[in-house]
Amino acid sequence: MKTNARGKTLRPLFAAAAACGIALTASGCGGGGSAADDTAMESQQDASAGDADEGSGDEAGSGDEAGSDDELDAVGDADDGAEDPAEGSDSDDSAGAAGEATQVEIGETLEDPDMGDTIEVLAAVRDFPSEEQADLIADGGEVVLLEVSVRPGEEYGGLVSMGNFEISWDDGADFWNNKTRMVEEELEAADHPVFEDVPRRDGGEHTGWIAFFADERADSYHMSYTRAGAEVIGSDEVIDPFEAEFEIPAP
Repeated sequence: MKTNARGKTLRPLFAAAAACGIALTASGCGGGGSAADDTAMESQQDASAGDADEGSGDEAGSGDEAGSDDELDAVGDADDGAEDPAEGSDSDDSAGAAGEATQVEIGETLEDPDMGDTIEVLAAVRDFPSEEQADLIADGGEVVLLEVSVRPGEEYGGLVSMGNFEISWDDGADFWNNKTRMVEEELEAADHPVFEDVPRRDGGEHTGWIAFFADERADSYHMSYTRAGAEVIGSDEVIDPFEAEFEIPAP
C-alpha cells in the first residue's frame, strides 16, 4: 500500500528524469510622362510682315509651351498627392496583418495515472507579435504561446515543469523545447503570465503560458508532454514514464 505522497522520494531511472523534476531535489527542464512640346510654325508673308509675325509668334509659342508644361506639372502633382494616401494605407494594412495575434481554444485534458497529475491544455496564441523575435517572424517562423493549467498529484515529490512540453512543426518528426524565458517580459506585458514550474508538494492549481519558437510556420502544430520514468528510493517500486500528444490548431 502507498503511503503519504510526501513520504516517498524518487530516484530517476535516467539522467533525463532528474532533469525533468521527478526527484524531490530535481529542477524543471527548459526551464526566421514626359510632356510633348507642340510647336506652331507660320509662313512668311513678306520680309517686314514676316519679321513682325515671327516675333509675335515666338512670344505666343513660348507662352503656350509654358502654360502646357505648368498644367502637366500641376496634374502630376495632383496625381502624386492622390497616390500617396493609398500607398500609406496599403503599407499600414500589411503591417497590421503581420502583427495580429489569434487565440485558439484547445480544451484538452492529460491525466498522468502514476503521478496523479492533471494537465489541462486550455488555449494557444498564434502569431504572437514578438519584437524580440522579429527576425524569426520575418524569415517565415512563428512565436506560439500555449496556456496550461496543472493540478499536481500529492503522492510523490518532484516538479511539473514547462520543460515537459515540446513542439513540432514537421508533423512530429522532431520536437523542440520551449523558449519562454527569451520573451518573458513580452508575455507579461501582453497579460500572459508565464507558467512557472510546479512542485508537487505545493498542491493546488497553477496556470500560465509557455512560449515556443517555430522556425517554419505551420497550419497546425504537434505538441508533446513527456514525464520521464523513475524509481522510488528505498523500495523496488518503479514509476513508468508518461507521454501524451495533442495539437495546436490553425487560427
